[in-house]
Amino acid sequence: MNRTAGCFLIVASGVVAYIISSIYPALNPLFIALIFGIAFGSILESREIKELAERSLVVTLPVGIILYGVNINFPLPWNFPAGVIALTFLSALMLGTAVYLFGRALRVREKLTLLLSCGTAICGVSAIAILSPIIKPRKEEFSAAIIIITVVGLTGALLYPFLGYVTGMGSKTYALFSGATLHQTGLVVIASKPFGAEVLMEGLAVKGIRIAMIALVTLLISFIYAEHRFYIPWYVVIFLLVAFLTSFVLPPGMVELLRPLSTIAFSITLASIGFSVNIRDIQNIRLTPLIAAYLGWFSAVGVVLLLVTGWAG
Repeated sequence: MNRTAGCFLIVASGVVAYIISSIYPALNPLFIALIFGIAFGSILESREIKELAERSLVVTLPVGIILYGVNINFPLPWNFPAGVIALTFLSALMLGTAVYLFGRALRVREKLTLLLSCGTAICGVSAIAILSPIIKPRKEEFSAAIIIITVVGLTGALLYPFLGYVTGMGSKTYALFSGATLHQTGLVVIASKPFGAEVLMEGLAVKGIRIAMIALVTLLISFIYAEHRFYIPWYVVIFLLVAFLTSFVLPPGMVELLRPLSTIAFSITLASIGFSVNIRDIQNIRLTPLIAAYLGWFSAVGVVLLLVTGWAG
């Protein structure tokens, strides 16, 4: 396969992934793009396109992360009751800690465990992709983390409406619970829609608090985990700056116009990573990380449910 055809296939994977996610919000475009890349790369088995994908990451990774800052919106704390903010932060802390502890107890690789922990606590696939340049996992660990987070998150999106009906949760309680514990924004949308527009908007608002935590977690991970103390890649710094401008400076109309472009750019980045990964390396990781992610998430969700219902009551 020549270079032009390879570039087209990588870009097309990212664009098609975005289109599919627009139709089915539960499917994150970054996840779909990665799967497309892995699948096409495995089918074609072209050394040329693999090398092209690896070289393209020098450009696509910084650009994708920077532009994805348009999708981050830092909520104003005075727009939320103090109890909601406290419960959301506590939920994120418990989710991340539980997954990390189960991962280490089951002897999952440290970097993969950290990716799963951050993805569960904050914003799923997006958090994994943004923090990976700091954590520097193997490509197969990165890919496995995204696949695992998506599988666990989809489980929650399917279970939550049933749980809401069975327990008779009030609308505000359900919105807080789903926004504080589901992995990705699209999953909050899927889980909240059956309960009406008000629950959906409140659930997304709570989810926004967790997404905003990416700034704090990026600084924390950089201080604790970077090879050089408190090192943050330059493009992650610009990503945070873009997120700040999106939240407080740029007009909403401009932000809405930029969001599709930013998502497509980051999807192309994930497609490039997928093409550069060997599927056999992912298969060698086995099921232990998935079990750890499920155990940590389920255990933390049970505690959060008790806290949320107790607070609402």
